[in-house]
Amino acid sequence: MTPGGRDKGAIAVSLALVALALFVFGQLPSIPADGGYSVLGPRFAPMLVGVGLLAVGLMLLRQALAGGWRAMPPPPDEPLHRPAFLWIAGGMALHMAIIGTVGFTLASTLLFVLVARGFGSRRPAHDAIVGAVLAASVFLFFTRILRLALPASPLGGL
Repeated sequence: MTPGGRDKGAIAVSLALVALALFVFGQLPSIPADGGYSVLGPRFAPMLVGVGLLAVGLMLLRQALAGGWRAMPPPPDEPLHRPAFLWIAGGMALHMAIIGTVGFTLASTLLFVLVARGFGSRRPAHDAIVGAVLAASVFLFFTRILRLALPASPLGGL
């Protein structure tokens, strides 16, 4: 916090959101405008994201310049819980390393198990079942309904 009551971190985050929105708007012309069968076209979703980023960034910037973000609790005075951090970070690193080899569903199931362990779960079999159901549901939604490609298992299917 500066002597004038302005939090430099809050201002920086707010400006970063505004800059990200401007980047999104700057990239819109590179997306082909022909929408095929869709009424809205392929630029609609990125434009909506850009508008949302800009609106949130400007609201946060206004609050940051007026003395700080509203209703923000003070940061906790707790040390880093290293084991939890390592379980979660390790899960993310493993996911990135193996998703192309073992496919989305298995990699995401393992990620779910490791993140759950980081949050204190002691039931890896239960976490694996829940993670597999969620990952398979997401995989099927993206590949069957949205028709987007996700890495499939080398065993086929999911």
